[in-house]
Amino acid sequence: MTQTASLAAGLIAARDEQIRKFAMHNVSRRNAIRLVLAVTAALFATSMPSFATEAVPLAIKGYDPVAYFTIGSPTRGLPEIEYEWDEHRYLFVNADHRELFKADPVRYAPEFGNFCAMALALGELDEANPENWLISDGKLYIFGKPAPMGPALFQQDLAANIAKANQNRALLEGH
Repeated sequence: MTQTASLAAGLIAARDEQIRKFAMHNVSRRNAIRLVLAVTAALFATSMPSFATEAVPLAIKGYDPVAYFTIGSPTRGLPEIEYEWDEHRYLFVNADHRELFKADPVRYAPEFGNFCAMALALGELDEANPENWLISDGKLYIFGKPAPMGPALFQQDLAANIAKANQNRALLEGH
């Protein structure tokens, strides 16, 4: 039995008991109606689905950030294996990847979140495509465009592009 079903069953039992007690004491019809409405509202509120998960944005389009390091390729994570960090939901291909991420999210998360590292180095804000990626000095960078525009262009002057992208981090605020 789910937690919601257990709660609903308990509320129904409590409602039935309260109605019986009220009926035994000749409570006014108005108060009995209020009680039934209150219990019904409580049951309705507990049966509504939670939308908290949908309110947290999905990181890197659902790709597993740890897979870039362990598998060596972009790999989509599974919705049932997730972890929320830095106001984003990360998905993973297995529980081991999730545990690695939990232990050190800064190591595995893309340097500029869901955004293209090269665009940020140019002072622009473009959404990245997790299929275009680069690991350099143990850091994951993702790009909006494939080579030669994304990773290859970024690598041409890697240190300067990283420095410029870091200087433009303010563009990421609120995203």
